[in-house]
Amino acid sequence: MEKKFKFVFNEHEMQESITYILVSKYNIEPNILKAEMDDTGGMMILKLKGDAANIDRGIEYVRSIGIEAIQLNKHIVRDHDTCIDCGSCVSICPSRAFSIDPNSWEIHLNFERCIACGSCLNACPTHAVTLTI
Repeated sequence: MEKKFKFVFNEHEMQESITYILVSKYNIEPNILKAEMDDTGGMMILKLKGDAANIDRGIEYVRSIGIEAIQLNKHIVRDHDTCIDCGSCVSICPSRAFSIDPNSWEIHLNFERCIACGSCLNACPTHAVTLTI
């Protein structure tokens, strides 16, 4: 099973190697899709792969040490009525979550590839894309 999470933490929680603990104690394979950190804390977007029960236990542990763990489900929302299929989101998306159908020229979004970076938000001239994390 695979699940995506956004971890938000402060400077005190940065002292522990969360990904190492997820691997060693819970047999979870973490893939860091995005990370931002500074002196005050930060956030990581991870794709966690493993047994569903192990992922649940790992997330329970992460939350128990004060890290906010938000599961990401279809977090990019595209308003089809507002979208003009211009392709701006396709050209800016670093994970190639957006694509253009070569026959209809319509934009398609692959939620599995999205890393919730927000690049598409500023690229969309009609503001048809929103991020709901």
